[in-house]
Amino acid sequence: MTELWPRLSLASGVVELQKLNGDPSQMARAARPTHSQMTYAASGGKRIGESGVQELADSIRAIAHDCGYPGEVGNADLIRFDRVAAEEIHRTMQITSVEAAHRGVWNFLAIVAMPDITRWRFPGENIERWIATDLTRHMFARLWWQAMTFATVVDGVADYSLLRKLSESDLNQITERRSIAGVTPLARSIARILIEGGGQRKVLRDAVPRLRRLMAFIDFSILSDEQLDDRVRAIFREVSLEVIQ
Repeated sequence: MTELWPRLSLASGVVELQKLNGDPSQMARAARPTHSQMTYAASGGKRIGESGVQELADSIRAIAHDCGYPGEVGNADLIRFDRVAAEEIHRTMQITSVEAAHRGVWNFLAIVAMPDITRWRFPGENIERWIATDLTRHMFARLWWQAMTFATVVDGVADYSLLRKLSESDLNQITERRSIAGVTPLARSIARILIEGGGQRKVLRDAVPRLRRLMAFIDFSILSDEQLDDRVRAIFREVSLEVIQ
C-alpha cells in the first residue's frame, strides 16, 4: 500500500530550522520522529507513524556511521553515503511521485527526523539543503528522486546499479535539468550511454543542451529503450567528433 509520510510546512520548517544549532552530535539529540505541527495528506495511503520514521532514521544513521559520521570526512565518503542512502530511502519509503513532490515530506525528514545527518552531509548554511525549495538540491529529496529516476526493475526487484556508476557531476548534469530528468526513460538512456563511453563528462555537458533542443520536436517518452539509446548515442558521437576537431 502507498505510504503517506509526515509533512512540515515551509513556515514551520523555517521556525524549526532557526532553533537548530551545533554540530551533528548535538543535533542528533534534537532529532525526533514526530512534531506538533506535522500534517499528512488527507487520503491516498497508509500514514507512517513514529516507528516508521524512526526506522528510516536509524537505517540512514547506520549508513552514515559506515561513511565516517559524525566526523568530518572526504568527498568520496560523502558520495558513497549518498549512493547507499538513496537506495535505502527509495526502498523504504513506499511513496508515489505525487507524495515525493510535496516539499513538506522532505522538510520534515531534514529538520525534524534527521537534522544531524543534514548538518553532517552539508555543513554549510545553504537553506536549500534543509527547506525543500528545490527538490534537486534538498538533502533527502534529491536522493529519492535520483534513485527513482535511475532504478530499473529486474525480476520484480529494484536494481540501482545504474545510479551507482554515475559520478556526482554526471548526476547534476542530468537531474538538475528538469526537462531531461522529467522524462525518466531519456535520463536513463543518457546514463547508459555515458557509462558505455567511459564517462565523457565534457561530451555530456555539450550533449544535454542539444537533447533539450530536440525535445521541442521529438517526444522521447514514447520511444523504446533501443530507440532512445540510438538517438542519444548519435548525439554523443556528434559532440565527440567536434571535441576532437
